[in-house]
Amino acid sequence: MAGKRKENEAGSSNDLRANVLRVLGVLKVATADQIQWLSSPHLTYRHTTKPTAAKQKEARTASHRAAVNDLRRHGLAVDGGRTRGGEETRLLTKDGLAAAAIDLDREMEEMGGMPKSAGRSGASHPMTVNETVIALIRPKPNLDLVAGEPAEAVAAAQAAVDAPEGIGTLASYATEVALPVKGTWKNPAIGSARADVVLTTPDAGVPLLFIEVDNCTEEAVLVAAKFDKYARFFQRQEKDTDGIEKPMWRTRWSAPPSEEYERVHPPVLLVFHQVGQRSANGQMARVADLTRPHWQGRWHPEGGYHSYDNCIPIVATMLEELRAHGPAGPAFWRFGRDHRQPLLDAISNARVAAQTWPAHLVVFDLLRLEGADLGPRPSQDPSHIPRRLSRRCRSRSPAAVPTAEG
Repeated sequence: MAGKRKENEAGSSNDLRANVLRVLGVLKVATADQIQWLSSPHLTYRHTTKPTAAKQKEARTASHRAAVNDLRRHGLAVDGGRTRGGEETRLLTKDGLAAAAIDLDREMEEMGGMPKSAGRSGASHPMTVNETVIALIRPKPNLDLVAGEPAEAVAAAQAAVDAPEGIGTLASYATEVALPVKGTWKNPAIGSARADVVLTTPDAGVPLLFIEVDNCTEEAVLVAAKFDKYARFFQRQEKDTDGIEKPMWRTRWSAPPSEEYERVHPPVLLVFHQVGQRSANGQMARVADLTRPHWQGRWHPEGGYHSYDNCIPIVATMLEELRAHGPAGPAFWRFGRDHRQPLLDAISNARVAAQTWPAHLVVFDLLRLEGADLGPRPSQDPSHIPRRLSRRCRSRSPAAVPTAEG
């Protein structure tokens, strides 16, 4: 026992150090508070009798800070500076990232890079990325581990358990993922995109989602320019191991096959956070306008429908709304739609889903097709639906029809 304590002077357990490695392996740089939220959410509801919020945080993060200190003594972690709020951050060394890859069962090439601002004072962008991941996962406490705490704390833990589910687990996420327009996954060429977050959780209905975070410190035109890089990456073709050429992203991630008549790229979620002086709402609207060529459908007058072939579904929200509602709440605006939706609805292709009567109404309600035969035809190719409907609306001009997917 004395030997183990000498090796790990802070007294952390193997399991706790492994948990910290996994969190830092995904987030790259994080505070003890963020590490605790993701690895031991039940601790959030302990130590609530401490006199101040600072004392409560110090108590509930003590074991994780000890684990990080032991990782540092082993050369696996280093100090990462402080946030704007004065909290210490930690990040992994190269050896630490390799150790985390083993725990996460990932190849080193799948671990992603380090944030550009990691180790700098403030690190506001990585912190917002981390808060986005936490708000999407919505970690649930184990109520058995909160038993015996004050009634208010137990009630708060119960409320967290009863709240709408998040999406995915820590292992579903990767950060700072290179998207090479040229070069390789390991050595992307200059001008390549780099996704802040990539989410893959097919069982939850999200086979692949790219996430970009904006603190409203950059000009909207710079945020919009990232989608030019995304478009180049999505269009890049590579031969897979079967010798068949396909989009490069499909050689790394699994996703349902594209419809023959409409090849829509994977969706991208934009999360805006009011840190800079720019209005988050204004930034969102400006980016939507600037990225219109990437997401707006093209009108086909001969068929009476819009095509979204080679378009990027872009969805936006604000971090405050994401925290409040979670991915299951109406916090997400799909560019081109006129209302907010839950995440799964916002990233879905409404026309591809138009297989039954209710779905037809969702897609074509603005056409006011009184008397149209919209009964379900399971054997019908969905690509024929717009042409069938167009017979009822030949008198309508393209301007009267929605210009984005409804």
